[in-house]
Amino acid sequence: MKQKFYLLVLITASLLHLSATFIVQANKNKTVIIDTGQGGATLQQVPYFVKWGQVYFSLNDFVAKTGYGIYTNDSRQKSVLYVGSDKATFTSGNNFVILNDHAYQLPYTPIWHDGELWVPAEMLVDLFNHFTAHRFSFDTKELIFTLGMKDVNITGIKIDSKENGTLITINASKQFTEKDISLKIANGWLHIDVYGGKVDSTMIRHIKTSGVISKIEVISFDQIISLAFKLNRKILSRELVIKPGQKDFFVNLRTNEKVEAEVQAQIELNKQKKEWMIDTIVIDAGHGGKDPGAIGHNGLKEKDITLGVALKLGQLISKNMPGTKVVYTRKTDVFIPLRRRTKIANENSGKLFISLHCNSNNNKRVRGFETYFLSADKDKNKQAQNVVLKENASIKFEQKEDREYYEGLNFILATMAQSAFIRQSQYFASVIQNSFSNKLKPLGLKDRGVKQGRFWVMVGATMPNVLVEMGFISNRTEGSFLKKNASQMKIAQAVFEGIKKYKKDIEAAI
Repeated sequence: MKQKFYLLVLITASLLHLSATFIVQANKNKTVIIDTGQGGATLQQVPYFVKWGQVYFSLNDFVAKTGYGIYTNDSRQKSVLYVGSDKATFTSGNNFVILNDHAYQLPYTPIWHDGELWVPAEMLVDLFNHFTAHRFSFDTKELIFTLGMKDVNITGIKIDSKENGTLITINASKQFTEKDISLKIANGWLHIDVYGGKVDSTMIRHIKTSGVISKIEVISFDQIISLAFKLNRKILSRELVIKPGQKDFFVNLRTNEKVEAEVQAQIELNKQKKEWMIDTIVIDAGHGGKDPGAIGHNGLKEKDITLGVALKLGQLISKNMPGTKVVYTRKTDVFIPLRRRTKIANENSGKLFISLHCNSNNNKRVRGFETYFLSADKDKNKQAQNVVLKENASIKFEQKEDREYYEGLNFILATMAQSAFIRQSQYFASVIQNSFSNKLKPLGLKDRGVKQGRFWVMVGATMPNVLVEMGFISNRTEGSFLKKNASQMKIAQAVFEGIKKYKKDIEAAI
């Protein structure tokens, strides 16, 4: 009998804060446990499951026990979570979260399960702690999830460009009056001084600017918080708006440069979008020339399979993604040093790097496909470590000075430059692997999952990058499959579908 797991929620009210504590606890009963203790504490039970080492619970259950709001689009497998004045949009299979109109990338993805969206506890902690006034925590050992608020009363700032100027919205948990707030302009900065105001300065750094506002800073005095907004041009007037019965207040900045501002803003927006658009894809056919790679039955060579798939993948991208440039590290049977491959990618301003390979094992029965992303951490999986050693062995075909380069290079330091792309690479790897699973599992191939590894061929790529092991050339049946042109096209289609989904997800969040 499978064991059921539940997440217990402890909600405690006090004079200073309203907090909620979630306790993950194994329980075979299907009932909801409510335990009311001193101080009005309430203990409630919420189901959960574990995937990728993360505790997932349903956003619907989370909302039902905390009193937050939610809207779910079943057809798009998307949920919008409302926590106070904050709004976060989660989508199944996509680790980009839209929080208060700003996109953030987190390491794990939500999952659509039993008609509901489930999210990792640690995802909520990372998201709300860093970018809002909420204070969440999750004890991974005791499995305790705690909700609360930081000691602030200004909980958010939103800037919107309007037809006649710019609107600044200040979200507050306290009722401020006109006597508490003053507006002044000095040296090109608008200062909104709030008597008795408290704000988390780290949260301010993540606010998206717009209109006449180009920068935001916080200046703290004894009893006053000064919210400083850098003005990129002159304004005609400023106006404080406090609506009866609302804690939030507003500042209207009027300008007569509407058209010029909109044009300039659009130019800047297009420039930023272009930097993130996936318009150049680098395809690396593993091995080549004097480096045959792994050898299979009847002398089948890894280098021939990888080249065949690479060329077919490039054709699919060129045909189905107009405007997307395809760059090959090799298009013929030639030897390319490992570090030269990522150099080619960087010189061509690549936005994605895919290195194609075939696996091998002394055990001829081992089979399946797997996708790797670069990490300074060693994968504890012994088979994964063997794959890394096998692929890195290509350096023996390189010149002496190139081999000395790898020996003298600290791997951890080498991957630090790519740290900004590790999360994207991890997500890209999961998308590729899911696409492989959808296309190849029905054909009898085995899904071996996403793994991490210290591959020299990926070091130095200043873009998201993955290494795909398309199957085991050492397995006679799988080797025969990999050799066929029709099979290589199916593999290329699987990689292409993964690229297409990743591109769509990333560009949708821009």
